[in-house]
Amino acid sequence: MLFKSSVENSRNSFDLSKSLIFINMGQNDMDLNKKLGYDASLDMGQYLAEPLSKRLQVLYDLGGRKFLVSNVLPLGCRPFSISQEKPITRCVERLNKLASQFNSYLPQMLEDLQSTLPGSNFVLLDVYKVFEDVFSEPSSYGISDISHSCCAIDSAKQIPICKNGEVCSNRNQYALMESIPLK
Repeated sequence: MLFKSSVENSRNSFDLSKSLIFINMGQNDMDLNKKLGYDASLDMGQYLAEPLSKRLQVLYDLGGRKFLVSNVLPLGCRPFSISQEKPITRCVERLNKLASQFNSYLPQMLEDLQSTLPGSNFVLLDVYKVFEDVFSEPSSYGISDISHSCCAIDSAKQIPICKNGEVCSNRNQYALMESIPLK
């Protein structure tokens, strides 16, 4: 782990126990699984939660004590997912189910980690709920478009990424911008 070697090499320059460690994972794994053909027998929540738990323990062993762990947003409501799969409902429910599956593991996993790792504090950031609210009542958030991306999606690459990194000028009116590549 590159992060582990960086922390070990600079132990004298900073104290990881005073840092807030933000973890946001799962979305790319689910996107990749979707592209490779989703295996419905695979419990995506368990498949992703177990390695996450182990990695959080490694971060704890390196000195981390305060963790903010984000769950996965409703993947099926992203403009990229909608444009690729053209669902008959507002969102691609199959993808939202994948996200919910993973998200269902997080509260208990974080509670278990906090109870077994002395001095640790794990907080769950429920971005699924935040975006669910935005998608159901966009005007309350000053958003006028939840169906389209704020950029031209590079569909040739079959991944949610803005073509040439260009975004629209009125981006505050959109619920989501897809990933923007670094140049």
